[in-house]
Amino acid sequence: MRNYLSAECYKVFHRSYFYLTLLVCLALEGLLLWGSWLTYHWGNGAIDFYSTALMIPVLLSVGMYATLLTTDMVFSDQYKHNTLKNEVSYGLSRTRIYVGKLLVSLLVSLVAGVIMVGFYLMGCWVLYPHNELDQAALSLIGYTLSGALPLWFGAQAVSVFCVFHVRSSTVGSFLALGILGILPSMLQAFGMLFHPVFETMRQYTPAFMLDNLKNMAFSGNYIGLCWASGLLWFAVFAVAGVVLFQKKEIR
Repeated sequence: MRNYLSAECYKVFHRSYFYLTLLVCLALEGLLLWGSWLTYHWGNGAIDFYSTALMIPVLLSVGMYATLLTTDMVFSDQYKHNTLKNEVSYGLSRTRIYVGKLLVSLLVSLVAGVIMVGFYLMGCWVLYPHNELDQAALSLIGYTLSGALPLWFGAQAVSVFCVFHVRSSTVGSFLALGILGILPSMLQAFGMLFHPVFETMRQYTPAFMLDNLKNMAFSGNYIGLCWASGLLWFAVFAVAGVVLFQKKEIR
């Protein structure tokens, strides 16, 4: 497994896809920082480290949707180019292939996430004035990130499951988008139209919990709930993915 993981990491980190995508994301963060900096220098006294750094808890859902990109970086149209069939024909176990790509996609997401959060937070620290609220901002960011991590893991498992079991990477990505982004809205509608149990189910989806983290600030019970829910999503889609991949015909 270690050799397979090393080979997959080498493939991802020696392609321009990862670096170009990361560069675009950092450029967008730079634009956000620049816009806030201009507003501050034009006389808006409300702009400070506290107000700008708190964009991180607000934008936690971006990390969930970013799993679609990091999964694509690892899987990279393997059905289209027949490379997945070659791996199986070479004698690699299907469990090793699936679990290996899932773990590497998690690693890629973690690396990209650390860089992006670190870049934005450092920019806020350097560019904007500080006050007694700095510690409160850092505490809230730490709290929300600790709850977001397992939910992002769950979203990653969903994305990997979809691209493995749909031959078209585009259709697989849209399927993952539907599960992660559209399913919560459907459950909300069903809860209003049919039965409150659907609304209860919505409250355990990654999208809902990521949006709600900032509202449940410093609740240890909610962090535990995020970890339980995120790991459950991860386990269900990871196990289902491995089992179904064993039986899948690769053409």
